[in-house]
Amino acid sequence: MRVLFTVSDWAGHYYCMVPLGWALQAAGHEVRVACPPPQATAVSHAGLVPVPVLDGPDMTYCTRLIRYQEAVDGTGVLPGPPLHPVSGRPVDDLGDFDVAAATAAFWQDAGRRIERSYDAAVGFGRLWAPDLVLHDLMAPEGALVARLAGVPSVYHSAGLFGAAETEPVLETGLEDPTGSFARHGARPWDRTQIGHVIDPSPDPALPPHGSALRIPVRPVAYNGPAAVPDWLRERPAGRRICVLWGYSATAMYGPHVPALRHAVEAAAGTGAEVVLAVGAEQAAVLGALPDRVRVLTGFPVHLLLAACDAVVHHGGAGTAMNAFAAGTPQLCLTLSIDRPVYRERVMGGGAALALSALTSTPGEIRAGLTAVLEDGRYRAAARRIAAGLAGRPSPAALVPGLERLARTGRWDAAAVAGAGR
Repeated sequence: MRVLFTVSDWAGHYYCMVPLGWALQAAGHEVRVACPPPQATAVSHAGLVPVPVLDGPDMTYCTRLIRYQEAVDGTGVLPGPPLHPVSGRPVDDLGDFDVAAATAAFWQDAGRRIERSYDAAVGFGRLWAPDLVLHDLMAPEGALVARLAGVPSVYHSAGLFGAAETEPVLETGLEDPTGSFARHGARPWDRTQIGHVIDPSPDPALPPHGSALRIPVRPVAYNGPAAVPDWLRERPAGRRICVLWGYSATAMYGPHVPALRHAVEAAAGTGAEVVLAVGAEQAAVLGALPDRVRVLTGFPVHLLLAACDAVVHHGGAGTAMNAFAAGTPQLCLTLSIDRPVYRERVMGGGAALALSALTSTPGEIRAGLTAVLEDGRYRAAARRIAAGLAGRPSPAALVPGLERLARTGRWDAAAVAGAGR
């Protein structure tokens, strides 16, 4: 069969789908990945075939606009000046940029881009005629392709994000703000029409999916290609702590969020070997670092976490899911998803402690890391969750069910339960 993936410009939302793409290809099926052009190389490096026709607004620019407006209004919580929305550099004078005009222009342009993306997806769908479509959180164009082709569509969650969220930050995506479904002659879209969700979330952290059928899957970590370095093939004499600050966190919030420096100092203060996984710009801004801190840039985190005693990170769902799968206790310093409901979800299984990156003090971060390291309940819970995830059906085990779904339009609860490993 022919399977179309539609994915957004956020690799963290679709990397979870890569192993399923491998499984489908290994079973003899054709897979195409409709994506924005900037993701074509990453999709190719993953061993899948990109179709770089999608479009969409620049969400990094959007976030910078929001933070800039907050600074102008005096409601911002970021330390120091905001980033210039275009250059990404801290500004000296808030009057140098007309954020109101730029915001109005952004949303007009965003609407045009989203419409173009839907049109391109529909055009490719008509040409290629998929038998099944899967889409990520920010690329529901695939649902329209499926609707027009009369084939099933499946939302593939990266974990921790459901099909029926109600929190404003968590419900971003899975909608049709431009009315493109109706524009193409299909029934107007809303997320309640999602019928099937592939979800790797741990049982204690399940997001809401409404009436959609949840298809549990074992998360098989993928964060890009890399070789395993010599030093990572051996355990250190003492503990090893990973401090991870994703590129998107730096691009949207700037390199001067104090929580990162506090996290590095707290980790180094334990006497452990510290592996700091950050972008090159972020590493440069941090400057001199404590002894025993090793800096990695552009390194796939899934190759690192299993060899660490704890991970401190910016709270991204993809990183949290990697830590759950690796059985690594985690301290989440939530940044872009800084909401109590998200922190409670991450902490649900007892394997993670979540604090706000923007409001937590150095003492709170230090105490949080000490708890994650020294309280054996975090380690025990992390291992429990990892074992539960390992017992889930693998992406390969889902292939027969997806074949049946494409053939009959059905995948009932019994098929999910019997998918096997």
